[in-house]
Amino acid sequence: MDLALSKVVELRESGFQFLHLRDEDGQLDRIMAFKQRRGFIDSILFWSETEARAGRLPAVRESSRAAQAVWIYEGPLVEAVDRLLDLPEPGTRNAPTLMRRTASDLAVVTTLPFTLKLPPGAIA
Repeated sequence: MDLALSKVVELRESGFQFLHLRDEDGQLDRIMAFKQRRGFIDSILFWSETEARAGRLPAVRESSRAAQAVWIYEGPLVEAVDRLLDLPEPGTRNAPTLMRRTASDLAVVTTLPFTLKLPPGAIA
């Protein structure tokens, strides 16, 4: 647990923001950390030390389509954090750019625990 906790601290120190997502009964279900980086959002969703999902998604996407990631990893929390933090900066050599898999659960907007209510014609 100490190693996993140190990885969560490493995310925070790297500028990631956190959301605590709850189930229908109000109990903590999972935690999401995310950080915007040069037109992309790096995010990680984790349920436990052994279950995490990390990805890099475009920051802007067509809302009628499911979110897609240019990079995704599923596995233990420690490994997910290491791989996410080791990704090359977007726009640099070897940074992933091809859309791969649907990753709606990693999209911050679709994961928020509330709904945005905007007047007709409003731009968010």
